[in-house]
Amino acid sequence: MGGMGFLTLSNGFLPLAVLLVLAAGMPAVIAGQTLSQVRLAVGVILTAAALWAVGAAILAFQYSRANGALTETVWVYFRRSALLGLLWGPVLAVVWLMRAQGVEKRRGLLMRDHGERE
Repeated sequence: MGGMGFLTLSNGFLPLAVLLVLAAGMPAVIAGQTLSQVRLAVGVILTAAALWAVGAAILAFQYSRANGALTETVWVYFRRSALLGLLWGPVLAVVWLMRAQGVEKRRGLLMRDHGERE
């Protein structure tokens, strides 16, 4: 493995920011304004899998850029990407909680609206 370089915008902060933005935005895109907690949970699980894969791709790119070529198997990058879950995991958990509260709010408003009409 190549020598350790300085932490810069392109090799550290920007890739991590991409993961955080994806963790915050993907559940909204996948689940939308759903009324189902199950659909939201599936969206969050799909987001976690996508973030794991994107993290592995980012790490593979960074390692190939630093070393000139990919020197490990693909599974090594996925294992290392799992450690990035320490960064995006809590963000995804908070997003899940906020979106789950939104689901319950929409369900409550829908029940209220149906009660007023009858």
